Formats: sequence, C-alpha cells, structure tokens
Amino acid sequence: MPETIDYKAVIEDLKARKTKLEQIIAALEDIAGELGEAKVWIGAAPKTIQADTFVGMNIAEAASKYLHISGRPAKNTEGISEALNRGGLNCSLQSVSAILRRNNNNGEGDVIRVGRGLWGLQEWYPGRPRRSNRQSGEEGE
Repeated sequence: MPETIDYKAVIEDLKARKTKLEQIIAALEDIAGELGEAKVWIGAAPKTIQADTFVGMNIAEAASKYLHISGRPAKNTEGISEALNRGGLNCSLQSVSAILRRNNNNGEGDVIRVGRGLWGLQEWYPGRPRRSNRQSGEEGE
C-alpha cells in the first residue's frame, strides 16, 4: 500500500525548526558580539599570558610553561617566541629556535620537536622519541 506524505505538515515543521534555528543563531551572534570574538571556550577558560608571566625564567622554562598554559596542539617557533615576549621574556626568534633545538637534541627539558618548527610537551606524545635535525635529515627548525 503506498504511503502518502502530508507536504503541508512537513513544510510547517520545517518552518518551525527554521524559526528556532534563526533564534539560536541570533543568540550566538549576540554572545560573540559581546565577547568581541567568534570563539566561546567550553570548559575551563584558558589561562592568559600576562606581561610578567615569564619574568625571571630562561627560554626553556618559559617555553614549557607557555605550552602548559596554552595546551595542545603543538605550537610553532614563531608563536612560542611571540608569547614569551608578550609575557615579559625579551628574546629573539633565533634564540628561541636555537635553545629549543639544542635542548631537544640533548634530551633536556620537557619540550620536544614534533615536526618542522613545531614544539609540544613530552607528556602530549608519550613514547615518542625526540626528533633532531640529524635524526630526521631536515635542515632548519
């Protein structure tokens, strides 16, 4: 026996859902506008980098603290350098790159190289060996 479809009922149902979706979208746009951005953090809000977050630390300590604060995914050298400077540690991109590469190659600290110019915490990649330029055959950071 063939089924019949009540298209008027389907259309009314879709219109009701459309109205609800438009209300949800408007509410989310209001929230995003109030925050000044289109991102809303779910769960614990991320810690922010203050002007003195890394004062008194060396590059390796500060990079580790930054990665702990920011969380996954791995960060690139430029992002780490920018964050360290924003947090009160006056350092160059070249210094950050050199220190992170040296420590990684020597097996020091908890910051490891996870890709070309990408750094993460050892605890994020359990069992992953440290990668060095000599081991991977890559040049640069």
